[in-house]
Order: sequence, then C-alpha cells, then structure tokens
Amino acid sequence: MPEQVTEDMGALARGVSVNLYGSGFNMATRLMFNVLVARLLGPDHVGIYFIALSVANLLGVMAAGGLDTTLVRYLSRQRASGDWGRFRGTLRFVLQIAASISLAATTFILVGAPWIAAKLLHNPEVKTPLRIIAFWVPLYVAENLMLAATQSFREMKYKVYIDSFLDPSLRFVLVIIVYLLGGGLNAILSAYVFSLLVCAVLAAWALRRCIPVPLAAYSPITSRREILGFSSPLFAYNVLTGIALYADSLLVAHFRSAAEVGTYSVAVRVVAVTGFITPVLGQIFGPICSELHHRGDLQQLANAFKVVTLMAVQLFLPILLLFFALPHQILGVFGSGFRGAAPCLLLLMVGQSANYLTGPSGLVLNMAGWTRLQLYNVTFSACLQTALDLLLIPRFGIMGAAAASCTSLMSLNLIQLYQLNRRLHFHPFSRALAKPFLAALAAGAAAVLVWKGLTLGPLLSPLLMGSVTILTYMVTLVALGLDQHSRLALEHVRSVIGMRFRRTPQTVLTER
Repeated sequence: MPEQVTEDMGALARGVSVNLYGSGFNMATRLMFNVLVARLLGPDHVGIYFIALSVANLLGVMAAGGLDTTLVRYLSRQRASGDWGRFRGTLRFVLQIAASISLAATTFILVGAPWIAAKLLHNPEVKTPLRIIAFWVPLYVAENLMLAATQSFREMKYKVYIDSFLDPSLRFVLVIIVYLLGGGLNAILSAYVFSLLVCAVLAAWALRRCIPVPLAAYSPITSRREILGFSSPLFAYNVLTGIALYADSLLVAHFRSAAEVGTYSVAVRVVAVTGFITPVLGQIFGPICSELHHRGDLQQLANAFKVVTLMAVQLFLPILLLFFALPHQILGVFGSGFRGAAPCLLLLMVGQSANYLTGPSGLVLNMAGWTRLQLYNVTFSACLQTALDLLLIPRFGIMGAAAASCTSLMSLNLIQLYQLNRRLHFHPFSRALAKPFLAALAAGAAAVLVWKGLTLGPLLSPLLMGSVTILTYMVTLVALGLDQHSRLALEHVRSVIGMRFRRTPQTVLTER
C-alpha cells in the first residue's frame, strides 16, 4: 500500500505541475485575447460578441452534458483493468450521444437565431453572430470529449498542448490577421470557430495516439443502462450549471443595454481566468479520485483531497490579493469604458473564492457516483441564481447580477462540502492551510505600505504594488515551509525547466 500511496501522490504532483505550464499560458493568452477583442470592438459591439458567445456556451455545456466526466470515470477503470472491449463500447456510445445533442443544438441556433435575437435578447444585431457561432457547439463538444478520453490514461500533455497552448494562440493570431484585413465582429467570430475546428481534429489524433491497442480488434461491449444511469443526472446537472453560468449575462442582455452586457461580460471573463487552477487540479485528480474510491481507499482519497485543496489555495490567494489591490487598473487594460465595473469584479471574486476554499467537493461527489445528488444541488443553485437575477438585475443592473452569482456559488459549495462530510466523513481543511493565509496577510500588509508610502504615477505604482504583493507572498510562504506534495510539484517543475534549458547532446543520448 505505501507504494500505491507514493504513486498516486506522485502522479498528482506531476500532473499538477505539467498542467500549470499550459494553464498559465492559457490564462495569459485568453486574457490578452479578450483585451484585444474589447479594444477592437468597444463596449457596445463587444456586448454583442459576448451575447453570441453566451448562447453558444450555454448550449455547448448542455450538449457536453457531463459526458466528459462519464468518459473519465469509466475509461479510467476500463483502461486500468485492460477491458478494451468495454473501453471501445463506452467511447463509441458516448460520442454518438454527444454528436446527436450537439448537432441538434446547432440546428436550433441556426433556425431560431431571428427569434432569439428579437424576442429574447431584444437586439436584432445578434442574429448573424449567432448563426456564425452555432458551428462552435459541435466542435467544442468533440474537442472536450476527445481530450477527456486522453485524461483517462493520466496523460495531460495533449490537453495542455491543444487546449491550453494551441487554441488560444491560434485564435489570437487569427483575430489579428482578420483585423489587419479589415474584418469586424463577424470575421472575429469566424476565426474563433476555425481555431476550434483545428483543435478538434488534433484532439481526435491525440486520442488515437494514447490508445495502446488496435481497438478495432475488440468487439465493443456497452453497458448502456449503467452509462445512462450515471450520465443522465450529469446531463441535467450540466444543463442547470450552464443556466447558472450564463443566465446572468443573458438576463442583463434582456433587461439592459448591450454596453452593460459588454462591461459585465468582461468582468466575468476576468474572474473566470482566475478559475484556471480548478480544472488544472481536477484533470489529474479526477481519475485518481475515481480509482481510489473504486478500490475503497477512502483514507488515501481524503489525503489527496486535502492536498489538492491546499495546492489550489496556495495558487489562488496571490491572485485574489492582486484583484483586491488593483481592480480599476485590471479592468482599465480592456479600455477606460470598463473601469466602472470594479465593484462588480470584486463581488464576483468573493464568489470565486468559495470554489477554492471548499476544495473540489463536487468532483469527488461525481467520481463517487452521486450524480443524482449533484443534480439536486445544482437545481437549487440555478433556481436561486435565476430568482435573484430576475429580482436584482432590473433594479441594480450588473451589480445585481454579480450579487446573484456570488450568492448562488457560495451556497452550492457549502452544500457540497456538507454532503461530502456526511457521506465520506472527510473535509478539505488541514493545518497546512494556515501557511498560505499567513503569507497572504503579510503580502496584503506590504501592498498597503507601498500604496501609502509611494506615488510613482499611474503606471509604475500599480506595477510596484503588484510585484511587492506577489514577491512578499512567495517569500513568506517558502519561509513558513511548503508541504511535501507542494515541494514535489515544485521540484518537478524545476527539473522539467532544467531539462528544457540545459539539454546537452549527452543528455539527449541518455534519454534515448
């Protein structure tokens, strides 16, 4: 058993460190992409851009229907046991379901675009952007499921290379080319769709490389009832999650102007960028969680859960500090017209904090098979948010939308945490969590001293404050002492960087 403990924790630390490369780059590139689009289009047209994306994202989340989680859960077990017939049958059945739903969603957007634009969104200009972005839905679902299948092999590099590096980079380059050629909103959306087409094709290629056997040689065995029993609650869960994620933007579009949609959407996307840590951890923790629960090793699962939560908090706290120290400056990067959303941004960050402080409780509940319970949870959360949106947005605008989002997100995380503790009898909290919070206090104090003591102008002062905040946090955290798993992940990062930059001919020969 000690060997297995070391293997699981080592895989977790290595997977996290590998994913951080791609997710850090992905975060930066997507942020720069949104800055570019916001500056090119301005608040009004960027509002139309985000309205179209919100509709497509909502239907894309619905079409994926939690099938990515289904693939990770079942393919991980079938791969580990060498049951390639069931592996082939599960993969084919899930892809068939996803293709049917995603094509139906695309058809709905193409046919219903005039009605959606005129009746629901009260903005006829959205019709053509909706029809362009409709083709994004099946491509998103295909890429998402193919890359989820590669994760069942505990293989993170394809997710990193394709989704984190290639997709945002290609999109960024294409938008610049489109702009230089004189293209506007519709051309930008077309570039958005084309970049995903390339990535979907590469994701299919990556999955074929991961599978070590010729699947065609195995007769497909499909446990349809079991798969549908697991995925059906997840489908409803994802539908309601999509509503919770995008209802606020669409209701702002219904009740308010396109400019307010643009301002609010920028704030939401900036906060969403800070959520990159959660999927980084979940992509490697999901398969490990499924395997540990399957063999009944709840103590090791509890330990891994605490480690994942600690890593997430350590990475998130300095980002949270920067947002609270420099909200106007962060939004000002998108253009002066977006600075007014600073209070909204801070309120959204409070809700984001709940995702980190309670750990990946929802992921554990899903991997343990309690998808129906998760359905009830997200039903409550979606209903709460929608009710608050309808109550607050007409009166308070984007601040009402942010308050509704924050309240529903905190409620959902607290409910999941309570259920996890009642059913599996563990929680994400450990004594080691005190260290990042102490480091955050020290960094916050340093930021206040810089803010009060130095005035170097509108550019240098924020840069200095941000640099001092991050440096103080890192130095304090290291001085307090990193836990063994964080050190393992850090050592893996350092070793990979060393291999990248200090490769010699002798090293290459040794590796071969």
